[in-house]
Amino acid sequence: MPPGDGLFLLNIYVALASPLVGSAAAAVPARLARGGTWAGAPSTCEACGRRLGLLELVPVLSWLLQRGKCRGCGAAISPAYPIIELAAIGIAVWAWFVTPAYMFVPTCVFGWLLLVLAAIDFRTFRLPDVLNAALLLCGLMTALLFYPERMLEQLAGAALGFGGLLAVELAYRALRKRDGLGRGDSKLLGAMGVWIGPVGIAPCVFIAATAAILFVLINVHVRKRQLTGDMAIPFGPFLAAGGWVVWVTGSVPL
Repeated sequence: MPPGDGLFLLNIYVALASPLVGSAAAAVPARLARGGTWAGAPSTCEACGRRLGLLELVPVLSWLLQRGKCRGCGAAISPAYPIIELAAIGIAVWAWFVTPAYMFVPTCVFGWLLLVLAAIDFRTFRLPDVLNAALLLCGLMTALLFYPERMLEQLAGAALGFGGLLAVELAYRALRKRDGLGRGDSKLLGAMGVWIGPVGIAPCVFIAATAAILFVLINVHVRKRQLTGDMAIPFGPFLAAGGWVVWVTGSVPL
């Protein structure tokens, strides 16, 4: 088999796995929010605790066929499940059309790790160190395999991303006497910095900050809430979105 055919088949297999990746990415935040572990435990209904059958675990389709309700107790199933599953599929489709074939798998890995990190932070206000470390290591491996001549530049991106947000975190704490950013945000931007390099940090933060501000304004308007300085929002999902946009729009040469 020619090398090109082997790469094509690998990319096909990875693309076909995207619904399963999305299903796992959707389940992890729910498990962590309930105080459970994120791996090894069988999937159960959040309301009644009933173990879910195989047909109830089909990505997207199960939620649609069950009309968003548990077959056992009738409790509503969060639409976050099909949304995250569709997002994982969307990441693979997006990567297929905008990246070279040899970068398809790394791009999917990048996007899927960002997706699960964003989903966890949105649900629990946490960015697990182990996933940030996985994102960092995968970025280092990608740089080593595909553009080793830029390794120092990518490491500079990690240092700039982590150090920049860490400085903001410490400055805010010193001025306002309270936390404004979590340390996980700095670690996330540092891990993404290995992927997007120093040139990608500024546009990533700009996109994240703009999206976060829009989210807050829309949330305040829809929920008729008062905008206050101590309103807490997870910043990780917006950082992840910024990093993904920077990567796939070609701001970072692949």
